[in-house]
Amino acid sequence: MLPVFAHASVRDMAWIAFSPPLLNDQLLPMRDPLQGSAWRDDPEQLLHALQTLDQDPAALDALLGESPDRRLGNYYERLWHALLSLAPDTRILAHNLALRDGAHTYGELDLIIEAADGAVVHLELAIKFYLARPELHSTDNAVSDPAIWRGVDPRDNLASKLQRLREHQLPLAARLPELATAHRALPLPDCSAAWLQGGLFQHLLRQVPPVEGQQPPAAPLHWCHQHELKSLARTHRWQPMAHKAWLMPPEPEYGAGLDAQQMGRISERAGERRAVMFCTADQPPLASERLLCVGNNWPNG
Repeated sequence: MLPVFAHASVRDMAWIAFSPPLLNDQLLPMRDPLQGSAWRDDPEQLLHALQTLDQDPAALDALLGESPDRRLGNYYERLWHALLSLAPDTRILAHNLALRDGAHTYGELDLIIEAADGAVVHLELAIKFYLARPELHSTDNAVSDPAIWRGVDPRDNLASKLQRLREHQLPLAARLPELATAHRALPLPDCSAAWLQGGLFQHLLRQVPPVEGQQPPAAPLHWCHQHELKSLARTHRWQPMAHKAWLMPPEPEYGAGLDAQQMGRISERAGERRAVMFCTADQPPLASERLLCVGNNWPNG
């Protein structure tokens, strides 16, 4: 069980460090940013580093830095930058590296590191939460199509994310010597890979087979429309997570716990266009079940 950290960002660092990826490498190359590191061999070293950071807010602020971009994806990347900066046997060589030819920008490399084994690795990092749409699944298939897994913004789906990674973002590193004129000293990466975390949420009432290569989540993940909350079994006490603060669940308050009716009122106040994440209040944070509640018109409104 993880220790209790005082600072939310240290808690979130612990979440990214100990949570599994969405997928293995069957659909695209995947690589743990800490692969082969001393922290993977001895997680107690990692926990000690996090506890030390938790006791020094100034060091935490310096590592994370200030950013005007408040999107969860940006915050997730900065958490990995901070964690890899602390790791004893990895080195960040570049991050958010734009590849340009004159005025034209071809794209940006999320991260280039020297890994624990000495390899130079280009990594694309992403935090994603996708919801299965059972009505789109063909019952003839033993695995589900990544295209039926949609984001809270239904224009986003897992298939398009994987396609963009395979066809655009991962191949970009091969053009590093040609386009990164301000970084001529950077070595050409030995490999390019992605690291996707977040959650693949099954519908509360009707499940589909997993995506090919889907990794088992640390705890059950479900979603429902607002009107379907009444179907929620009274097994656990629930608490809401702050809007898009969807990494490590908060420590439950004493006596905390919502029933389906209270959860429904919170979701209704959030409105049709804002999803609300709930987590169980009576389980350890990494084992906490989650329920993502969307408006009754999702994915059409």
